Amino acid sequence: MRVAVIVVSLLTIAACDRGAPSSSSSTTGAQASADPAPMASAAPVASASSAPVEAPDASAVPAAADTADAAAAAADAGPPAADDSRLSVEGRAVQGGLLRAKLNGKLRRMAFPGHRVTVSDEGEFLIAFSRNAPAQEKLTITFDDGQVLEKLFDVEPRKFEVDKVDRLPENMVKLDMATRVKLTQTEKKLDAIRSKYTKRNCYKNGFIWPSKGPITSRYGQPRLLNGTDGGIHWGVDIAVPVGTPVRAPACGKVVLVEKDLPLSGHTVIIDHGQGLTSTFIHLHGFAVKVNDEVKQGQVIATVGMTGRTNGPHLDWRMNLFETRVDPELLISAAK
Repeated sequence: MRVAVIVVSLLTIAACDRGAPSSSSSTTGAQASADPAPMASAAPVASASSAPVEAPDASAVPAAADTADAAAAAADAGPPAADDSRLSVEGRAVQGGLLRAKLNGKLRRMAFPGHRVTVSDEGEFLIAFSRNAPAQEKLTITFDDGQVLEKLFDVEPRKFEVDKVDRLPENMVKLDMATRVKLTQTEKKLDAIRSKYTKRNCYKNGFIWPSKGPITSRYGQPRLLNGTDGGIHWGVDIAVPVGTPVRAPACGKVVLVEKDLPLSGHTVIIDHGQGLTSTFIHLHGFAVKVNDEVKQGQVIATVGMTGRTNGPHLDWRMNLFETRVDPELLISAAK
């Protein structure tokens, strides 16, 4: 009788041990939010009809140790690497350049230090390299299935010649306090506009010149204004007469139409989608208003010489969020 009681007690203990529920949690690391962590199901409870519990076999211990070692080695090896084919890239990795990229698979998270990236529902996104981008930049993509892809960009360096601009009014070079304050306020307003993005992808059809004429100044050039340091020129200057039509280089939505901004004069900004914008300054007149949807080639304004300028011309600038890119490179890529 005592033997039977001992056996029943052992079976009861085994049933309690095997029936203990376990749970695990995980985070996806997704860009916007994480799904609730799934709970692991409880282990099946042992029944009275289970096979008798036997003493552990000593020979099984090394096998368990081997399994633990293998698991530790797998953990040290890190997540599985994704095939390079899961990321396609179009364009040149060059200072001031813009790349088009697309993912093959659902994104969990992305790490790209120094860059702001927004990924569309189709897995498409843009990458901009600043004027002073370093020689190498690394993009790390974690897909929803746990695979990780690392893409190292070798960024082409550029040389920027000094651009000399003379015959400017002295008050356009040495700004008074009131102008400086207004300029700071305007820059904050423009930064806020450029920080927004929409899901449109007007950049996919390429870009055309908004006006055609001699290029008198290029992106990224250090400027000397009346012989003094004038900072960096961020656009492409096209010398054409006052009244020349300015056409939308790509489709988009008009997000700013404003007169007499400090230094820029009459200004229009078009949102091309996913954080990419075009800015047109020194304009004479407007042919659009805020919230207008425009098509590529549509007239949006006329060339002028408002703001800080020593002659009529169009200054065309482009941004991906806060990163200024070279419009001329986008035209070249479209050819």
